[in-house]
This record gives sequence, C-alpha cells and structure tokens, in this order.
Amino acid sequence: MKFLTTLKQPRLRSSLALLCLSAVLTATAPIHAEPTDDLLLGQVVTATLVGGGQVTGTLLRQTDNGIAIDLQFEVLNFPADQVLDLVAQDASAAPAPASEGELFTTGRLEAAPIPALVDRFGDGVVLVRTAAGLGTGFVISDRGHLITNYHVVEGATRISVTVSTTTERGREKAEVKDVRLVALQPLRDLALLQMEWDEDELGPIPPHVVISDADDLAVGDLVFAVGNPLGLERTVTQGIVSSTTRTLGHLRFVQTDASINPGNSGGPLFNARGEVVGVACAGFTFFNGLAFGIPAQDLRDFLVHHDAYLYDPSQPQNGVKYLEPPYQPGGESEVTD
Repeated sequence: MKFLTTLKQPRLRSSLALLCLSAVLTATAPIHAEPTDDLLLGQVVTATLVGGGQVTGTLLRQTDNGIAIDLQFEVLNFPADQVLDLVAQDASAAPAPASEGELFTTGRLEAAPIPALVDRFGDGVVLVRTAAGLGTGFVISDRGHLITNYHVVEGATRISVTVSTTTERGREKAEVKDVRLVALQPLRDLALLQMEWDEDELGPIPPHVVISDADDLAVGDLVFAVGNPLGLERTVTQGIVSSTTRTLGHLRFVQTDASINPGNSGGPLFNARGEVVGVACAGFTFFNGLAFGIPAQDLRDFLVHHDAYLYDPSQPQNGVKYLEPPYQPGGESEVTD
C-alpha cells in the first residue's frame, strides 16, 4: 500500500500542474484571438475614441472585442465600440489631390477631435441668402464653387453669400453679392453655385472641404453638421448615423440624430475624419433626433456630371423640368408598325 501511494503522488502532482497551466492559459487568452488587421500589430498607431480623445502607442492586440495599446509605462485596453478610428502614426493625412479642371477634392483624412475639424473646415461653411429665405452652403474649390440644396435657391435669380472667416483680428464677415447659378438638380435637391471672389477686397478664399471618396459610412458612425439653423451662423451639432439606406420617395438618404433645423439645408455632414459624407437636406423639429442628408455618392455623381444640369438663365424656371410622355389615343392597342 505504501508503495502504491508513493507511486501515484508524482503522477498526481503532474496532473495538477497541467491543470493549473491550462487554467492560466485559458484565463489570459482573449475570447477572439484572431486579429482583424495583422498589418498594424506592433506598429505605433493613433486611436481616436468616442468623444474625440486620441491615444498613441504600440498596438499589441486588435480583436473583435477591442484593442490593447502599449504606452511603455502602461497597457490600455479599449472596447471596440469606443474606438472610432485606428491609423498608423506615419499614415498620410493629406487628401488625394484633385485632377486639374475638377471642381472638388476627394480623399481620406486622419481622424481628429471635432473642435480641431471645425477649426479646419468651419470657415468653408457659408450662409446662402435669397429673397425667399436663407440656407447653408459649403465651399468645394479654390475658384469659389459651393454646394447647397436646390430648394434653398429655387426660383431665385439674385443670391448672396455671407462668409465668416478667422483672421488675426478675430472673426470677420464678408458678403459676396455676385453669385451665379452653375448647375441645378431638382430631383436630388442639389445646386452648384460660384462666388465671384475678389481677393484684393475680401482676402484669401475660405478653405474648401474634402468629400469622402469611400462609401463605407456605417450605422453608429459619429457625424457632425455645421450650418446656420434659423440664421444662427456656424452652429455645430453632433450625432450618429441612424441609417444609411433610408428610402423616401424612391430616393436614398442618410438618416442621423444630429440636430438639423430650417437654415441647415445645404450644409455639410462630416464624419470623424472631417470628410463630407452627406448634404443636410431635411429635419423634423417636432420629432427629436430625426434628420436626413443626401449621401456623398450622389453629391460626387452630380458634380462629375454637372454639365448635364447646367443652369440656363433664358429659361423662366430654374433647373430641369420633367414633362409627361406624349398622349397616344387608344393606348398601345392602336400603335402599329
């Protein structure tokens, strides 16, 4: 009996050791051990968090549950739903340059806190005024081209634009009264205008925006709008994307809970990188958190093909007029070869 006891004790101790080691490995292993992007592991990255904060350090782990960043003196873990963006520190933040002759710039920017993005692109958001009311627009080129909604300038022949820029003396306003209609797309509620900008009188033209070239907007993404609701200039509202496939009247819209009110129409809807992902076009003041924007994809399509929607001042109505098809007596039954 004593011999058997001494023989089993080493085996028992070995089994216990294996069980303890297995328990330690199970406790320390992540639930999803497969990283979603092996290219960034081990690199110095910058993570942009919900609320605009940023953390820079070496990426140790990236899974479906979140990320781990090494700060040398401490390792920080962030849940996946708190990370807005993750880019390598040496990644280029410059937008893709526009080809010569194009009216707009597309690209992918580096994520940044919202106050920094407002400082960078806020001067490019302008107030559009007509005899019927006012709305918002945003500069898209160094030649004074700007975008707004068609319903903001519908039926108008005299348009003025108020620009508010940051100077050494603080913020200054300038009114541009020489604004011409370039192209109108009533069906998609878009209008392309151009300011006759005089640098000698008004100074440098405001910075133009960058339009997103990727259709990767997703539900839950952070977005913010800059506009002039009720004439209150340069108002910033923040929210998330509620839907990217909302269909109203056979047209697709981006739905957001960012506050959009009368006067915001025609203003830009930015993502967390400062790229324009939509054009604010409608909001419901009697429904909290229900607003809509025209997707950037439709904006790019309008600008690329704007020659098809050129404004003709000789026509009594602005934009394109869709006519009913010719009437055929008797219908198709009387049509012969």
